[in-house]
Amino acid sequence: MKNLWILLLLTAINIGYSQEGDAIYLSAEQFPGTDVSDVTKLEAGIAFPIINTNKEKLTIGGKVQNTSFSYVDKDVPFETDEIEDFNAFSFKLGYKRRLSDRWSLQLMGESQVSSNFGENEIKPEDIFFNASAVLERYNESNNSIWTFGATYDIQYGLYYPIPVIAYTKRIDESWAYKIGFPDARVKWSISEHHNFEGFATLKGFTGNINDEVEVYKEDYSGTLRQTRYILGLGYNVSFFKTFEANISGGYSMYNTMKIQDYNHNEVYDFEPSNSYYLNLSRKYKFKSNTAIRSLY
Repeated sequence: MKNLWILLLLTAINIGYSQEGDAIYLSAEQFPGTDVSDVTKLEAGIAFPIINTNKEKLTIGGKVQNTSFSYVDKDVPFETDEIEDFNAFSFKLGYKRRLSDRWSLQLMGESQVSSNFGENEIKPEDIFFNASAVLERYNESNNSIWTFGATYDIQYGLYYPIPVIAYTKRIDESWAYKIGFPDARVKWSISEHHNFEGFATLKGFTGNINDEVEVYKEDYSGTLRQTRYILGLGYNVSFFKTFEANISGGYSMYNTMKIQDYNHNEVYDFEPSNSYYLNLSRKYKFKSNTAIRSLY
């Protein structure tokens, strides 16, 4: 009930969520109904352009995040007090540059603390670094964009970099799609301010266990990691040119959650079942002056 009230409250706040672009955002995600744990993630942040010219843009920002796990005791055979609540905050830099009429470059670097803060202090293991480098090539005759690069980001629950590849095409004023990994989407715009969007995307979580957790009467140090691949449908509405709101839901087609030691060896596999996904969000967008193509 507490999580439901939080989700309803967020729909009344006029700042929102943004995985891409420069914005002030607030987001609430929930994964209810698994046989291991319900997961609720609340996140707020800002990405503000401090250089915003026709050719390049430098963005500075950060976020705060709380991730709560409500475990089903009968399915987790040890005490979960130490791994029920994680907090994170980060500092992030983003850079975009138009290299030519066809090519553009995007870089991201982020330092992030993500921990259960079991000892009420920040340890070196609580600190993570995320980065990405992406090139885009625009094809004017086909009205399409190829994107390729790589990213390392603990938001996916993985400890290794993954490829970023996508083909984006604008069919007409109403339809556009993006085929790729870790994110694929198709959008149907029913008017200037309303659209529906189907998506297949990778999501996850990583948090350091700041104090040892006892598993089968042995104490372990390490991280809690979760990775999900979600299929879903969302509805987006924009108003006053700079505000957007979104509601989306879906179902995980792949779901894993593990405790790992610092050598990435498995300590415990929760073996969660697939479950439903819900997201409510708002965002306020900052104007972009860069002449980088965006077809989606």
